[in-house]
Amino acid sequence: MTRELRRSNCTNAEWLGRADCAHCHIRKLMLFSELPETAFDDVLQPIDHFIFQPDTTLYEIGGNDRVIYSIRQGLVKLLHDTDGGTRRIVRLLGPRASIGLELLDGLEGYRHTAVTFNRVDACRIPLATVKELESRYPELCDRVRQHLQDHLDRADEWIIALSAGPARERVAHLLLMLGDFSTDPNGDITLLGGDDMAAIAGISVETVSRIIAEFKRGDLLYKVAEGLYRCDRAALQAIAREAGG
Repeated sequence: MTRELRRSNCTNAEWLGRADCAHCHIRKLMLFSELPETAFDDVLQPIDHFIFQPDTTLYEIGGNDRVIYSIRQGLVKLLHDTDGGTRRIVRLLGPRASIGLELLDGLEGYRHTAVTFNRVDACRIPLATVKELESRYPELCDRVRQHLQDHLDRADEWIIALSAGPARERVAHLLLMLGDFSTDPNGDITLLGGDDMAAIAGISVETVSRIIAEFKRGDLLYKVAEGLYRCDRAALQAIAREAGG
């Protein structure tokens, strides 16, 4: 079940109510960035803005809540059920990504289970609203399709970077990806838990802990505030490129 920490107006984190898309200060980064200011004046089902707690399930695989999510801040992991009954993290998605878009392609249910990694700031958009806007503004169809293609491209990147090669290079790739998702002006990141990092990289928790400790000793990763770390991106990129010779 979805557990929301707080619902708020996009421009005032303390105001409880509907999202005010027309005045959203980061609207240019979101799914509807190309639409005119009047697009939301009379939509059938308004959009809500939520701040979700870590480890909140946004939706389950096969379910159909008939909503999609546009992520403003934070990270969401997409999980796939394996034949053995376990769940594997198959993708990380962060700011500017939209999830659940597969429902627009006519699927009866979500392809994955979506769970928040950390505190996630997102807009929850009824499927009917997106379809209504697509019918009124055909250019939105192109944008939605581009989002879907971006997801496929990111999945390919994920498979190539995190499913093969030495463990040290996988962890370097993962830290670089976290930096790409960061909304911090310095690109600082919040480290994921050891279990999650191990599940993403397909290696053991012990191996992740050893490599992270090595990176910290070498100042490739260093703490700048409570729970916040800065990466030496050039050094990590050099490690990540080692797999390619």
